[in-house]
Amino acid sequence: MKILFLTDGIYPFQLGGMQKHSLILSGLLAERDVRMHLYHCGGEGYSPEAFLENYGSERSNIKEFMIPFPEKGKMPGHYIRENKEYSRLLYESAVESINEFDLVYAQGFTGWHFIKQKRKGEISLPILVNFHGLEMFQAPANLKAKVEQRFFRKAVRYNLLNADGVYSFGGHIDDLLKVVGVSEDRILIHSNGIEERWLTDKLPNTVRNQKRTITFIGRYERRKGVEELNEALNNLIRREDLSFVFNFIGPIPEEAKIKDERIRYHGEIRNFETIRTVLMNSDCLICPSHSEGMPTVILEAMACGLAIIATDVGAVSRQVKDNGILLSTPDPELIRKAVLRIIEMNDNDLTRMKSNSIEYVKKEFLWDVIADKKIAQFNRILANTK
Repeated sequence: MKILFLTDGIYPFQLGGMQKHSLILSGLLAERDVRMHLYHCGGEGYSPEAFLENYGSERSNIKEFMIPFPEKGKMPGHYIRENKEYSRLLYESAVESINEFDLVYAQGFTGWHFIKQKRKGEISLPILVNFHGLEMFQAPANLKAKVEQRFFRKAVRYNLLNADGVYSFGGHIDDLLKVVGVSEDRILIHSNGIEERWLTDKLPNTVRNQKRTITFIGRYERRKGVEELNEALNNLIRREDLSFVFNFIGPIPEEAKIKDERIRYHGEIRNFETIRTVLMNSDCLICPSHSEGMPTVILEAMACGLAIIATDVGAVSRQVKDNGILLSTPDPELIRKAVLRIIEMNDNDLTRMKSNSIEYVKKEFLWDVIADKKIAQFNRILANTK
C-alpha cells in the first residue's frame, strides 16, 4: 500500500496533539510496510536530518516533503486562506506522482485542494480527512471564539461533506458530524493513541506524594480553560490549611500566573523524560477545556497512572470513566469542587482511579492496536472502491 500522508506539522517541530498524532501514526504505518510520501511544514528546529531522527528502521518507507506554511497577513480569516493555499501547494507538489498512490490521508485542511480536484474529475483516489476534535462546531469559550468559529465552519463543512471518509473519535464528535450532514456510512471510528513507553510498570501509590499533586499541561489559549482554572485556584489558595501542589506545564504568560508557593510554573517542556517525570510525581491531570477532540495529554497522564479531571467535550468521555471526574462545563466552581475532591479523597479511592487509568490505556489506547485497525480500514475502503 502506498499513501499520501498530508499534515500541517510534525512534532516536535510543531507543537500540538494533531502534530504528535501525525508523527506517531506515520511511523507505525511505515513500520507495517505502508509506503508514503509525507508532506509537512517544518518548524522550529527542523532539518531533513532532524526529521529522520524521529524515525527508526521504518524511515525507508517514508519520503518527506517540507512545504513551508504560507502567511496571508493578519486580517480576519487569514488562517483559512493560509490553509487553503497550503493545501494547494501540497497538491501542486504531489500531482505529478499522484497516480502512484492508493489513497490520501489528510489531517485538518490539508486535503482541501485534493477534494476540489477530485470533484472536478482530475483525480480519483479516495480522500480520507481527519479534523480530530471539530472544535469549530463545539461550544465557544467566549464571543471572540464564537466569531472565529464562523470563519472555520463553512470551510470545514465543505471538506467533511465531500471527502470519501471522515474520521471520528466517537463520543460527542459523532453527533457533531451527523448534525453537519455527514452520512453514517462515511464516518470512520478511530481513537487517539499512546506509545507503550509512556506506561508505568508500577502500580500507582498515592501515599508516595505527601501532598496531593495536580498538573495542567497545555497552551495558553482561550479554549483550554486556563482562565476558569485560575479562578478556581484563586479560590482554593484562600485556604492556607489546604496542602497540595499544582503544576503548570506550558507557556503561561507572567500576567496569568498566580503568586502562591503551592503553584509551580515549569514553562514549555518538549522533552519526553522531563514531562513523564512530572506526571509520574503527580496524582491527577486536569483538562478544563471548552472544546477538545481526544486529548493526547490525557492519554499520557493515564499511562503514567494519574486520575483525570476533564470537561465532557469531544470524545473525552471515552477516556474518563471511573478513573476520574467529568465536568459538565468548565465552570470555575465545578473545577474548584473537583480539585478539592481529589485533594481530600482517601488514598484507596484515588489509587483505584489511577489504576483504572492504566488499565484503560492497555485495553483501548495503545498505538500498535490503533495502527493495525487503521490499516484494516484502509484495506476495506480500497476494496469498496474497486
